Amino acid sequence: MTNHNSNPSAVSPELDEMVCDLIGYMLDELAEGRDPGTAACAEDEADGRIEAVFTDDGEEACLEAAQAFITDNARGNAEEGLRAIDRYAIACTGAVEIGGAYRDAVLVSFYERALPTGYSAYVLYENPGAGDRFGWSDPEPAGEEPALI
Repeated sequence: MTNHNSNPSAVSPELDEMVCDLIGYMLDELAEGRDPGTAACAEDEADGRIEAVFTDDGEEACLEAAQAFITDNARGNAEEGLRAIDRYAIACTGAVEIGGAYRDAVLVSFYERALPTGYSAYVLYENPGAGDRFGWSDPEPAGEEPALI
């Protein structure tokens, strides 16, 4: 288990697993040629989890809906058996500029209460829906973000 006292910006194994699950979902959908939408996932300290995918509106509206999903459930969701959110992640598709060119990417932002700030990362991908020709990179850090909770 990560010792947050010795490294306050270290991501816990639980948050790492959540982010990997979300990236995996996004890449699986893209590999099949489906629109993964904007996905949000949140967990409490006891590993209670809620998830949602937003696809019915434009990209910006879906991102705003995912962010609202996190903030609206920040204190918990009794119907879903979720206590106050301890960690969350949001993922969507977009692009990043690398070497003067824009590349398709899965963008993910994440946070947990033990961290001093939220963080973001991206995973490049190519050839969505192209079967064996679909490819992706390892995740790369993209910087800090303000926390939603």
